[in-house]
Amino acid sequence: MNIILKIIFVLFSLIHFNSVFADNDLLKKYILELDTADFKKKISIIEKISEVDTDYSLHALKSILNGKLFIRKSDKKILLVDIINRKYNTFYFFTNEEAGIEKKRKLKKIKINNNIRNKLNNNISILQLSRGTDAEKIKAIFEIIKEGNQQTLQIINYRIKKEKKEDILKSLEIAKNSIIARYGTNSEKIDAIKNLSGKTNIDIVNILKKISEDNSLQKNIVFEANKALSISLKNIKYNNIMKTIFFGLSLGSVLLLAAIGLAITFGVVGVINMAHGELIMLGAYCTYVVQQIIPNNTSFSIIIAVPVAFIFTGIVGILIERLIVKNLYGRPLETLLATFGLSLILQQLVRSIFSPLNKTVYSPEWMSGVSVIGGLELTNNRLVIIIFTLIIFLLVIYVLRKTVFGLQMRAVTQNRKMASAMGINTKKIDMLTFAFGSGVAGVAGVALSQITNVGPNLGQNYIIDSFMVVVFGGVGNLFGTFIGAFGLGVGNKLIEPYTGAILSKILILLFIIIFIQFRPRGIFSLKGRTVDD
Repeated sequence: MNIILKIIFVLFSLIHFNSVFADNDLLKKYILELDTADFKKKISIIEKISEVDTDYSLHALKSILNGKLFIRKSDKKILLVDIINRKYNTFYFFTNEEAGIEKKRKLKKIKINNNIRNKLNNNISILQLSRGTDAEKIKAIFEIIKEGNQQTLQIINYRIKKEKKEDILKSLEIAKNSIIARYGTNSEKIDAIKNLSGKTNIDIVNILKKISEDNSLQKNIVFEANKALSISLKNIKYNNIMKTIFFGLSLGSVLLLAAIGLAITFGVVGVINMAHGELIMLGAYCTYVVQQIIPNNTSFSIIIAVPVAFIFTGIVGILIERLIVKNLYGRPLETLLATFGLSLILQQLVRSIFSPLNKTVYSPEWMSGVSVIGGLELTNNRLVIIIFTLIIFLLVIYVLRKTVFGLQMRAVTQNRKMASAMGINTKKIDMLTFAFGSGVAGVAGVALSQITNVGPNLGQNYIIDSFMVVVFGGVGNLFGTFIGAFGLGVGNKLIEPYTGAILSKILILLFIIIFIQFRPRGIFSLKGRTVDD
């Protein structure tokens, strides 16, 4: 019995492979025909390529569209070509094996025009519905929404029956209704328009707008189109506001990460550390170094980078406090100048070690792309940073509220003399506080490396904003820092569309200057060691 089954399996495999080879031969025939055909015939040949039942058909169409498909003149071999530094690096189309470096004159490119490009885009979208990844399927569906016709409607109906994933099904239904709204009967158009009501996709909005302006259509169709368009435009306006708030929260989370460490050191030690931005920068470079050590696993490297950056910048913070700041307590001007000089030294040191050029830190796959929440498309990297910031903030609060170190830190903040009289080593607490605040700054650098390039000047972009957040929220008060960071972040993004990026920052700065005239201790005032009880 086993022998019979094995024979059947072998026969089936042979039939399958023969079928594959036959499809590939047919595809090869059509591609070679493209080489000699005129532009009109090429359109029909592309249609034939699309009908060949093989994954290579989609690959061929994409390669033609991207201008990478060539025919070698000498032996009519189909090649993929990568042009690097004017060198034509070639690969066999069906095997992707290297075919060597060829001279331009020995190759013939598959030429296309705009009509063929449109045909290629349309057919690629159709093929991706069945053969592409989930992301490619979604992209293909929205291409169909833009260019779909009655022919593609049949394909969409077929895919709706076959598709099992809910998000792709929803997109297919939208595409289906968008085609019916244009090409269906009058009754079908009305139902389709109702189903498209409230959709925020720009192509859907354009379809509804076009229908609403078409005087040749029945009045009830135009009425429904206007009604649907109005709801869609309201939803777009609402989504834009929510996106602005999201970007404001994203900016606020970055400001909060940068300011938490500063709020701790400034509140407890009473030192204005102008090198705080460079500690953020060092944390970002820690992420880069870890990724160079673990290049093949970005997810693991970014997780490892967090404790590495915290420990490294914490040690640097201890060195700064012990070697420089300790000798300058009670002398704010000298401290300001010393830490500013240190910031320049750290910048130059990084330039000497890593070069002045920016370094790229790659994000893990789960931080790339977008997430759709309530109809809003939110970038994953910024969404993760917001969540990460909240986690770090809660951890800092836990340390301050639930640990012996945190209790001692708060005691020193509120009354240094009394804390010393209670047996607390205030000098040790100053050192550990500086280390803790510096470590949090390093963690901020890890987060910033995921949204911007890592360079020697990274910290300078955030030091002034960090001070504004701390002063606005209340020196030494973390909840004030939290409110201040997100308040300034959202406020900045709400103003920016009307004033521009630079003017919005100026207006925010003027607001803070005016605010501290009336409330010099910020939103939440906190008594520190310099305040007399």
